[in-house]
Amino acid sequence: MLLWRGPRCGCVRARRGRDRIARMVASCLGITACLHSAAGAGDEIVEVVDDAPQYGWREMWGGADATKDVWLLYTGVTLAPLSRDIYTNGLRLKMTSGYGQYLLHSGKKNCVEKAGETCRSTSDVAFTYTDVLVGYHMQMGPLTAKAFAGGSMNSHDSVSSDLHKELSGRAFGATLALEFWLNVGDDAWSSLDLSYTMAHDTGSLRARTGWRVLPTLSIGPELRFDTNAQASSGRAGLFARYEWFGGEISTAAGFAQSICYPRDSALCADDDGQQFEPYATINVLTQF
Repeated sequence: MLLWRGPRCGCVRARRGRDRIARMVASCLGITACLHSAAGAGDEIVEVVDDAPQYGWREMWGGADATKDVWLLYTGVTLAPLSRDIYTNGLRLKMTSGYGQYLLHSGKKNCVEKAGETCRSTSDVAFTYTDVLVGYHMQMGPLTAKAFAGGSMNSHDSVSSDLHKELSGRAFGATLALEFWLNVGDDAWSSLDLSYTMAHDTGSLRARTGWRVLPTLSIGPELRFDTNAQASSGRAGLFARYEWFGGEISTAAGFAQSICYPRDSALCADDDGQQFEPYATINVLTQF
């Protein structure tokens, strides 16, 4: 069984959608200023100041993820200490953390209870992770790219001895991550997030393609693949993403499948992970 990690970082955001919101707010402020100016034209000259809201240089997010035998809560923060805002090119500091539990299914051959047969058992495993990353944000026309490097801590703890020896306990390792966001015209976008850490040989990939059915609402398909020292998992589903100036909320749902390996290991039940099961996620992000 593989526990899904939350996003290691707030995914690259589509500034174009947020700019639309900013322009709408600025337009309303401009109209108000003009009305006040016209009302007082006979008495004084009114200076119109651009009061359009500004993007923040700090970004925080949190969320939850669940399947049939897995749940995870996660949070994270991104800082742009040397940039005007979170969308301007420059240095990025990123920290994420999460805690969850999953149910480990295992099978033991020639067990005492049933000689010559496979005895199945389950055990609860607690999972914790923390990432500390340093990276750079680069805007290149419609493409936004981010690259990060740093370190991670992963911990899988269980009272059972069924965990793979390479997965059990706490591990530290170097981490690399890449994020890409591509605006495809005004009404569509695609994103790709990849990460790998040497801690328990853990990696992930997520791809999304969204269509803006409204300036603030995107929907589309998502694919994800995760792996660690004991298992790999795949997902396919649909997501919805609603954004406003300075924040967003996204949800996703679909089906997941896990594969325990090596398949001849006594740690894997014969049918473990061979059936699809539903998943659901929710993520909330804010900038300030």
